Amino acid sequence: MNILRKSFLFFLFIVIGLPIYSMAENSDISPLGFQFGINKKEAMKVIDSNGKRIVENQVDSKDIRTIIIQGVIVTLPIDTDGKDVMTGLEFYNKKLLSTSLIFAAVDASEKTELEKEFTHYFTEQYGEPVERSSMLYFTTTTWHMHDIKLVLHTNEKKNTVKVEYTYKPVHQSKIEDELDERRGTIKKDPATQMFLDGDYSKPTGYDEQFGTR
Repeated sequence: MNILRKSFLFFLFIVIGLPIYSMAENSDISPLGFQFGINKKEAMKVIDSNGKRIVENQVDSKDIRTIIIQGVIVTLPIDTDGKDVMTGLEFYNKKLLSTSLIFAAVDASEKTELEKEFTHYFTEQYGEPVERSSMLYFTTTTWHMHDIKLVLHTNEKKNTVKVEYTYKPVHQSKIEDELDERRGTIKKDPATQMFLDGDYSKPTGYDEQFGTR
C-alpha cells in the first residue's frame, strides 16, 4: 500500500510538473543573450555584467524604447573579429520584444559574405525561408521559428546587414501589427518607404495622390 501510494504521488508530481516545465522553457527564449519579456532594468544588468557600452538609448514613442550596445554577448555562427557589429534591443510596453544584430560592412564584398554565411546557417537550422523579397537595394529574407520571426535584412547601398529576432507567440500575433503601426511602417507602399528612408525627394502632389500626409 505504501509503495502504491508513493508511486501515485511520484506520477502526480510528474504530471503536474510537465506543464510548468514547458511554460518555463517557452518563457526562456533569449536570442542574443536577452530573454524576451524582460524590462529595461533587467536588460541593463545583462549589459553591465558583460561590460558592454551603450551607444544609443532612446524612446521612439511613449511605448517603444530602443537600446543599442557595441558588440555582442553571445557566440555567433560566424567570425566577428574585426567586424563592426552592434546588438539592438527594442522594448514595447516596457517589455523586450525584439533583439537584433547590426553589421556595418566595410564594402560590398564583406556585406555579401555576411549575408551568405547567415543565410546558409539559418537555412540549415530552420529550413528554407518562408519569404524572400527585394526592392532596389533592399533584400529581406524571413524564417519562422517557434514563437519567433527571424528576418535577415540587407542594404546594398549602405552595405549593412541586420539579423532581427521578434517575439511573436501565437496568442499575441497582433503585437507585430501594433508595433508596425507605432513605428509608422504599416501598409507603406515601396515608394513611400524610400522617401521615409531619405533616398529620394517627393514629387509635387505625391502626398495628395497617395494620402501619405
